[in-house]
Amino acid sequence: MQPRQRRKVPEGELCAVCSDRATGYHYGTPSCNGCKTFFRRTIVSGHTFVCQYNGNCDVNKNVRCACRHCRFNKCLAVGMDARAIQNDRDRIGPTKKFRMEKRNSSGEEDQISVTSSSPQQRPADDKVIENLTGIEQLCNTLRSCVMVESKNVKETLMSPCLLYRMNTLEPDPSTTFRNLYPASMEDIKMWNIRELRLGLEWVKTFEEFVKLSESDQMALVRNFAFTFNILNRVYYSGDYGPDKIVYPSGAYILRQAQDSVKIPGCRSIYHRQMDEIMIPFRKLDVSIHEFAAFKAVLLFNPDACELSAEAKPDVQRERTKYLSALFYYISTKYGLHHGVQKYGQLLMMAPSIQNIIDQNDENMQVMEVFEHIWRIDSFVKELCMR
Repeated sequence: MQPRQRRKVPEGELCAVCSDRATGYHYGTPSCNGCKTFFRRTIVSGHTFVCQYNGNCDVNKNVRCACRHCRFNKCLAVGMDARAIQNDRDRIGPTKKFRMEKRNSSGEEDQISVTSSSPQQRPADDKVIENLTGIEQLCNTLRSCVMVESKNVKETLMSPCLLYRMNTLEPDPSTTFRNLYPASMEDIKMWNIRELRLGLEWVKTFEEFVKLSESDQMALVRNFAFTFNILNRVYYSGDYGPDKIVYPSGAYILRQAQDSVKIPGCRSIYHRQMDEIMIPFRKLDVSIHEFAAFKAVLLFNPDACELSAEAKPDVQRERTKYLSALFYYISTKYGLHHGVQKYGQLLMMAPSIQNIIDQNDENMQVMEVFEHIWRIDSFVKELCMR
């Protein structure tokens, strides 16, 4: 019996679900590997999803992970056929292969298939990255919404996560881009508080974080809160060159910070945020998937100050999970040779980021002494001062 020939998609064909590049006809429809895997996993596992926005979410390659309900409905609407899923061929968790690039002696590239050491690794890592990216997209929406002022950090951590209740929130006009303008201290204060609050909503989406004791939760967020703030500040900065950090509202900070954002006695660290985080992110072309996983790696730090000995093994396991998912995603996308280089360069940024945070801690201590010049917001103080 002749094997059935797989029908090839025409060159340039797009995924009917998300408009990314189609890799073939999957379940009767031209689609990308991501939507193919998502559809198969949803059918085989029997998952059902709920949309927070009445089933009207946009589904494209940039936000396809944000709402699984609307993505699955789109799969069905464009003709993906659940009956085409063969349980023996399409079970979740088969041994997977990825491509590794290797240069031979003539300088040409050979393609070598490498079998994954763990049959369960690929679908598990796919799901981790997909979930992190979906949460990141929700955070990007929440950033521009009106959030009720937080009384204190512990109360915020105990309250329901706003990321799943955004249909009850109004857009915040102060976050809308109007034009570029030099940032004031009020702009910086507003965005600091907003990003820190967003970080607390973000951490509540991690199941293992929620399981931790209150004191261990506080240890992790105090260790990571300002890192989250700075990483988001530079990653989502509008690209107006290497010498400006631009907030979503259009307020900007220059490399040589303007007088309006200087605080007496404090050393400027904005140029370091540009040189050691923003510019490297851009040179590495860090995707939103990689950025979301990188932040999760930094959050689950088993060496966080005041973290209990009982929690350290659990936190270490979570960090390993996100490190594995990040490596899998990068090595699959770029090949093992180039993927290892990018993965290593990204992780090597962590000490520099920590050094910038340490310098920021010193600045906050100075600000505390000279509070008659600049009073630190009580929410920021509770979250960031150790």
